[in-house]
Amino acid sequence: MPIFQAEKLKQISNKVFFAAGALADEARIVSDALLNANLAGHDSHGVLRIPEYVRWMEQKLVTIGAHIRVVRESESFAVVDGGWGFGQVIGREAMEVAIQKCQHAGVGTVALSQCCHIGRVGDYPRMAADKGLAAVMFVNTHGGGKLVAPWGGRERRLSANPISIAIPRKNARPIVVDISTSAIAEGKVRGMFNRKEPVPPGNIMDADGVPTTDAGKFYGPPAGALYPFGGHKGFALGLVTDILV
Repeated sequence: MPIFQAEKLKQISNKVFFAAGALADEARIVSDALLNANLAGHDSHGVLRIPEYVRWMEQKLVTIGAHIRVVRESESFAVVDGGWGFGQVIGREAMEVAIQKCQHAGVGTVALSQCCHIGRVGDYPRMAADKGLAAVMFVNTHGGGKLVAPWGGRERRLSANPISIAIPRKNARPIVVDISTSAIAEGKVRGMFNRKEPVPPGNIMDADGVPTTDAGKFYGPPAGALYPFGGHKGFALGLVTDILV
């Protein structure tokens, strides 16, 4: 397996996105976010995503050059449209709005829609924590990216619907919780599939709802599904995230 220095891999990623049509700032922001995920130990949200993002660009599912548009707001609240821009760009812009609202009013609530895959969710609450603010973030995929079976079921009904919380500390790095409501992130399964490694028991099922450690049976065809984390409790959290976000 080839080994790349982080900076070299970041340069390659940047060039790939730019060649595929991204603006220079977009290519840089997305590449930085992917590499930082790898360096943080979250390969599921790292450069593994490059082919997927480029494919979305080719399919015109990503709007090049998009920025947020505030649809409605008050001193402490905003509804924001991302125009289907790169998630790492749009997500940061939306979090900046939330931070500004909170610094002005004491609390900031932002609802963001029309945004492509945002990568590692923990990056965004961490932005607030770095400014001395606590942040809670719920994410869903607006009915797309279905991966998780209901507790006791076998067909995909929900996305991984991650939740992240960041809490600042005076003399240390922030505490950051960054979890999906599935037993495992799909990107981690993909990494195991690419490396031909078994998936730890209790994370995935095949198309018949039978537990398996074979990532190939998750991807199919026919496709299997992820288990919710925490059994019925995890599915309940994923469901309400889907409904409320």
